[in-house]
Amino acid sequence: MASERLRQSNLPETFSQVLGDLADLFRKELRLARAELSSNVSAKLRGGIWFGLAGVFGLASLALVLGALVAWITSLDVSLHVAFLIVAAGVGLLAVIAYFAGQKDAQAELTPSRTISQVKRDIEITKEQLT
Repeated sequence: MASERLRQSNLPETFSQVLGDLADLFRKELRLARAELSSNVSAKLRGGIWFGLAGVFGLASLALVLGALVAWITSLDVSLHVAFLIVAAGVGLLAVIAYFAGQKDAQAELTPSRTISQVKRDIEITKEQLT
């Protein structure tokens, strides 16, 4: 359908249509790049939040371990410090889980690679169509 329209029009009209289509295509690619960049920034932000949670849980684990040491030193009641150590191990486990969840999200790239690839492909197709 588009090729029939191109065959029936003259060169200036065809060139104008091609330029209009290219402008429309690049506007769409720009919107795609913005959306992809926004998605990548969101993943980086999520990764930062997970790292922050890992730090909070790590500090809480350290405080609980220190509390267990203090309880062990001040009291010879074994069950008290064992309870502190069990709680500290649980909080430490949460810190490890948050760290690995944050590490996964923080490794997302910010470059809109799919859009760049698509623009390169569009340029190649345009060159083929014009030759």
